[in-house]
Amino acid sequence: MPAPSRQPAPPAAAPPALERRGPPRLRARFGDLDLPHVALGAFPTPVEPLEGLSRALGAECWVKRDDRAGARYGGNKVRKLELLLGRALARGRRGVVTIGAYGSHHALATAIYGRAVGLDVSLVLYPQPITAHVLDDLLADHAAGARLVWTPHAALAPLVAEVVARCAPATEVVPPGGSSALGTLGHVEGALELADQVAAGLLPAPDVVVVAAGTCGTAAGIALGLELAGLPARVVAVRVVPAAVTNAWLLRRLDLTARRLLRRAGARWRRGRRATVELDPHELGGGYGVDTPAARAACERLAAEGLELETTYTGKAAAAFLRLAGDPALRGRRVLFWHTFSSADLAPLVTAADPAALPARFHPALREGGRLV
Repeated sequence: MPAPSRQPAPPAAAPPALERRGPPRLRARFGDLDLPHVALGAFPTPVEPLEGLSRALGAECWVKRDDRAGARYGGNKVRKLELLLGRALARGRRGVVTIGAYGSHHALATAIYGRAVGLDVSLVLYPQPITAHVLDDLLADHAAGARLVWTPHAALAPLVAEVVARCAPATEVVPPGGSSALGTLGHVEGALELADQVAAGLLPAPDVVVVAAGTCGTAAGIALGLELAGLPARVVAVRVVPAAVTNAWLLRRLDLTARRLLRRAGARWRRGRRATVELDPHELGGGYGVDTPAARAACERLAAEGLELETTYTGKAAAAFLRLAGDPALRGRRVLFWHTFSSADLAPLVTAADPAALPARFHPALREGGRLV
């Protein structure tokens, strides 16, 4: 196995306390649950109208600002990690290991929040198309104090992660993207949060919710949460990775296993109308991490609304959002963009990282991107 790296993280504040009774909105709906979690995020995240887009496109456009989900790091992974890291702490683990591409937001969020709760973090990372954003995330992984392990291909990463976990004491594997039954419940909680905001009059009930879909846990959780809340919105999951990873079978499996886990944790509910989830395959372009003209244009158009996106995930999801909001069939309907990219400033972490200190296997990518000579 290639030599890993670790750069010690700066001293952190006292870690948040472990709560064993479930996240607040699930607990409010079902009573105390056997769902350990640790509060990491800044919730509820805001909802805002996108008035310029509404005037231009015809649909009533809104955004759910999960980019502001945490002060350390935002985006959709924070909700999942509250439960995934909570379980690791409840089991007495000392460390976690997860996998992702060089620019994986999940890997970076796990590094930042895993270290914040006192866990050792190992990241098994594989190559992807190199952009400045990808290299910023890679350097931030290192600066956050994660142990970096290189692997040549995504197909090998799960095996390498298992080896890393077996070689480290009291370490467990966190699934890619945080997408498991447990991680999915983080976005059930998020959809219940949205329902509370609708009930409070902060936005109207959406007819369509558009979200990026990689490992599918975010979309599956939102759909189940909307169902529990009685909001019959259609969830459009915009595929940003090949169909072998993002597919209807995976969405169905996450939905079923999340339901089972929620019932085992003590939740009981009557079956209601299931939320509709559909995979939008039209924005993938040349593949994962390969930007498209539509994604670049969407990034520019949403920037005019004050939203920062990137072209791997949220730019492609936003391209679908703009396309749908401009569809005459949705004129006057309410279309909500669930913003999953972090707006937290990573500059201090990126600046603190020494590119030469990363394992040698990462150096070709750093040289390709001009970060190492």
